[in-house]
Order: sequence, then structure tokens, then C-alpha cells
Amino acid sequence: MRSPDKRSRLLSAALELVQSRGFDNVAVPEVAQAAGVATGTIYRYFKDKQALGNALYRYWRNTYNGFVLVPSAPELPPREEFGRLWQRMALFARTYPRPARFLDLHHHGPWLDAENRAAEALFAAHIGEMTARGQEAGVLRPLPPEIVTALYWGAAAGLAKFLADDSAGFTGTTAADTGEALWRAIGAPT
Repeated sequence: MRSPDKRSRLLSAALELVQSRGFDNVAVPEVAQAAGVATGTIYRYFKDKQALGNALYRYWRNTYNGFVLVPSAPELPPREEFGRLWQRMALFARTYPRPARFLDLHHHGPWLDAENRAAEALFAAHIGEMTARGQEAGVLRPLPPEIVTALYWGAAAGLAKFLADDSAGFTGTTAADTGEALWRAIGAPT
């Protein structure tokens, strides 16, 4: 009989190990030991190491998407829409710094399955749609959506790396200042 608690412990242990050492540098027995279970227990929940990695990535990518990709009201001005997106991204990084860092480090992992790649693509598509609306309104620079995505993702990833080491120095004011800097980077000159 499978236990949701054991599965959760395995995912938590995998997150800590993979986030700090990288996917390729973690062995299945190390995950089992960190979770306090026998090595064979992992295979009751996951076919192999890749399945474990995909389950871990899927859990945090879906958590991230649910947290960050909130549909905007159609009447929301682009600057406010991008500001709200950044606030949610910053809040996720402040609330879950290790998972945010894990997502950043492994979003191009060759072991990710099609379902994870599709969940990953939702973020880029969301920003692409926001970028198109902002450009149509004339308030965004004519940047490719990939650049806008990279600026936002890079700022959030940097925040997650900073917070994983020391969250005391990052305040709401710092997050607001970063959001303002991001807007200045993508907003059309006035």
C-alpha cells in the first residue's frame, strides 16, 4: 500500500538534494536515505530516477503556474498587469525560494517529459500574450516576447538564488523597486 506521506517525504528529500547538487549528482539511494525510507521504497512510487525528477518538477511547476499565472481582467492596463505578474513571481520566490531555484536550474533538463515541457511553455505563452496586448496598446517596447520572458524569469530566478542564501535583506520595497526596473526595461519610452 502506498503512503502519500512517504511520497511527499521522497519528493521533499529529492528537492533538497537536487536543488543543492543538481539532478545528475544525486543517486536514488541518497534520496531514500534523506527521506528515511529503504531504497526499494522509491520504486513503489516512481519507475526510476527520471520519473522521480519529473514528478518533483511537475509538482513545483504546476504549483508555480497556479500561483503566478492568474488570468488578468481584460480592462487591466498593461503596466498594472505586468506589475501584478512580477508581484506574484516575487512572492513565490520569497515563499518558496528552494523550489523556485530548483525550477530555474532544471527547466531545460534533458530528463523532463512532454507534460513538464508543456507546463513550462504555459509561462512563456502567458507573457507572450501580455506582451502582445501591451505592444498593441503602444505602452511596451517592440521587444520579442522571449526577451520579456527572459527579463522577468531572470529577475525572479536571481531573487530565488538570493533568497535561498539569505532572505533577510530582501524586502517588499526591494521587490517593488525590481518591478519598477523591469517595467522601465520593457515599457515604451514616454
